[in-house]
Amino acid sequence: MSKHRRKPATSPDYPLGIVIAYGPDNKTGTKLVASIISEPQGEITAMDKWIVEGGDIREVPSIKDEVGEFFNRHQVKKTMVQEKIAGCPHEEGIDYPMGRKCPHCPFWHGIDRITHEPIKEPLATRSVDEVLNELSVSQDVQPLLALESADAHREALTEPLLNAIEDGLNDPTGEEDATLFTYALYLFAKWRETRAYPLVVRWLALPGKGAEEISGDIVTQDGSKILAAVCDGNLEPIKELIQNREADEFCRVTALDALGLLAVWAEVPRELVGEYLVWLAGEGLEREESYAWDGLASTCIDMELLSVFPYLRTASEEGLIDQELIVEIDEVEKGKRGSWTERMQDRNPPITDVAEATRWWGFWGQSKAQELARQGMFEDTASDSVLPYIAPPKVGRNDPCPCGSGKKFKKCCGK
Repeated sequence: MSKHRRKPATSPDYPLGIVIAYGPDNKTGTKLVASIISEPQGEITAMDKWIVEGGDIREVPSIKDEVGEFFNRHQVKKTMVQEKIAGCPHEEGIDYPMGRKCPHCPFWHGIDRITHEPIKEPLATRSVDEVLNELSVSQDVQPLLALESADAHREALTEPLLNAIEDGLNDPTGEEDATLFTYALYLFAKWRETRAYPLVVRWLALPGKGAEEISGDIVTQDGSKILAAVCDGNLEPIKELIQNREADEFCRVTALDALGLLAVWAEVPRELVGEYLVWLAGEGLEREESYAWDGLASTCIDMELLSVFPYLRTASEEGLIDQELIVEIDEVEKGKRGSWTERMQDRNPPITDVAEATRWWGFWGQSKAQELARQGMFEDTASDSVLPYIAPPKVGRNDPCPCGSGKKFKKCCGK
């Protein structure tokens, strides 16, 4: 008796067509985006965009016809049109830097793009002194109220936090104010505080393992985001760190990653970074084995800098670069342009929420055994029941290894 496979049930509403309008304010649409979703909980499988210079795009008959033709080609069974304007028509990371406010659409500054209501200002439930005290000690729970209050007291807190970083740099082996030092790094990254730039460079340029002695795994986990966020546009300090053979090699890689982030965040011209990396691969970086070479290759791969690839292949022949990275270079050259860079953007957004960004520091309120049990590494034998397994987040090959080694995942536990 033959067995027949049952065909999966199809929804009468799919493929689904979605239309969203964007504009310089909440009244006028100048950009229209039509998307196709082929199945429930599925991803967007096709997209098209239309832009007009004047008037409301939603009232242009020819564009309405083109949207209809687009949906017909994809056999759309149901259409959903968002009534409200969904924010400004410019794209973050393309038309203006990631994590910044669009300079072309001041109307949306401080306005929620979903509700069109003013975004509430951060609440100050803690005084300046209370914020500093709570962020200076390790706690069993995240200091959420102190972090929220810090945003409200930004101006008053900037100088004390700069002093906290200065004190840490003057005594890298001391434990006093180490917690405040690390919170200061994240707050300045969120605030894009350029006054912290020279201090962050000094932190990463400390000889030996000095940077890690102060802040632990923050160097490899978020150091590149922090450095890129506080950069004032002058790339020379970052270049000097990359070329500093006395600095820790992982800090040099952090600086390389920061250059890549500045380019993909659209903070600095991609061409400017590309020219420097070509020089670095061709003659600027020392011709001896160093993890800085793998860091250089990884940054160029993520940015899809094809012009650097011939120099990287030469370095590989000299034994300076891991062969696995050459395999990735081959994949980039054969693959769709923009996919690697887009993935780099998605995985490395600017720090906009310090509580969320520092959540990886630990599972507050849990013992080390409970923490490991939560990750599914072993059963919590100290309790009567086994903690439910919660899968750890997926780690990309170019992401820092979660074991804390300081290496990228593909060079450590991901081998």
